[in-house]
Amino acid sequence: MYYRVMNNMSLNFVLLVQLAASAALAETPSYQLLTFPFSNRAAAMGGSRAADPSGNIDIQGNPAGASFIENIQGQVGFINHIVGIRGYSAGGVLPMQRHRISGELIYFDYGMFDKTDIYGNNQSTFGFHELAASLGYAFKFSDAIRLGSRVGRFQRLADGNSSGDFYYDLGLIYHKELDSLTVGVYLKAVELGESAETFPTQLHIGTSKILSHLPLRLNLEGIYGLNELLQFALGAEIFVHPNFKVRLGVNSNRFELQTGVTESDFIAGASLGFAFEWQGMLIESASQSFGAAGWLSQISLAFHL
Repeated sequence: MYYRVMNNMSLNFVLLVQLAASAALAETPSYQLLTFPFSNRAAAMGGSRAADPSGNIDIQGNPAGASFIENIQGQVGFINHIVGIRGYSAGGVLPMQRHRISGELIYFDYGMFDKTDIYGNNQSTFGFHELAASLGYAFKFSDAIRLGSRVGRFQRLADGNSSGDFYYDLGLIYHKELDSLTVGVYLKAVELGESAETFPTQLHIGTSKILSHLPLRLNLEGIYGLNELLQFALGAEIFVHPNFKVRLGVNSNRFELQTGVTESDFIAGASLGFAFEWQGMLIESASQSFGAAGWLSQISLAFHL
């Protein structure tokens, strides 16, 4: 995507584009990369990511979830965002007895922009990028309680200007294997130090349970942002086959996108996806509806050693 902007207003214009994109997503405009569900499981299940006992890597999810991973895992992913934005992710988990060490790298490319003078003459082009790198630690505290944390660095680069902040995540998961009940608490994106912008800190509290006599897992989650925005996420995971799952979800916050103008508004906030596992490889896909703004799609490939 290309835009024409005045020389002394180029950076401000790019930030306005970011604000417009995040408004379409009904999410926090500052540090949008830190609030986005890079995990396809979470994205397909309405954005619920506080309680994940799946044993698979959950990028930017509850850091305590890594304690369920038994073998070395790695994952790469791609996101086809709205308004031409592209997202990329990579991560891995290293198990060591009761301890788990994880690393993640996530990136948003907002595209190229034209910089022009006041007469409209093109002077140069520049890109706008967001990047976050993090290290995490998780362990099994007791038979039922698992704890985890993550420390990361967020960096933004636009028109030769760079800014960044450190942040941390904290997570706790209660998992009762006998009745497949999982409860998670996840404090997300807390700034380390002071930031010039409002940091997108969120508190996730959710539960996940496999229903008795049904091949179905249900997730229910409440998400509270320090901007006093409260939203709810509901997700379902259908076990079609031991190696194949179908996922559905809905997020209450995105209902605000419904304007009644287009038929696509009816399903704003809905999401769906699938997971296919074969010989140590896991393919996951998710799509999310944002009403008239369109559909967002993402896919990832993970491996288990």
